[in-house]
Amino acid sequence: MIPDAVLADALARTPLDHYVIWTGRDPAVQSGSLRSRAFACVCEVGAPVSLRTLMQRASKLDGQAGLHPDAVRSAVRLHQQAKPAVLLLVERRPSGDYVAVADIPFAGALNRRFSAGEVVLDRQGARRFDTLADAA
Repeated sequence: MIPDAVLADALARTPLDHYVIWTGRDPAVQSGSLRSRAFACVCEVGAPVSLRTLMQRASKLDGQAGLHPDAVRSAVRLHQQAKPAVLLLVERRPSGDYVAVADIPFAGALNRRFSAGEVVLDRQGARRFDTLADAA
């Protein structure tokens, strides 16, 4: 497990309004890699999960040393350029909309492009991305 002081410091440097949204699709990452282990900590499909929550979950992986929160944050940021990106990094605006933190050129199976600041999930819960359930 990651020491509490290290986790607390990393959480303090992480914006409160940053979230990740998983499309439900498997990421194109190596099995057992840091990214795959971190992303496996998100089980909510199509719903925003606080980036801080993801970092906390990953730091306390059972039976493993846990993942350093900075490595988790970096994995999420790097994944935004993946083809396809299945874990979307978003910011919650005061309006309740969730917008892309950075450009996401290939979001989801349909490879939808989101520009930084573009609405990914609106305040009414309408998704602008596909989920695994949508393909069924």
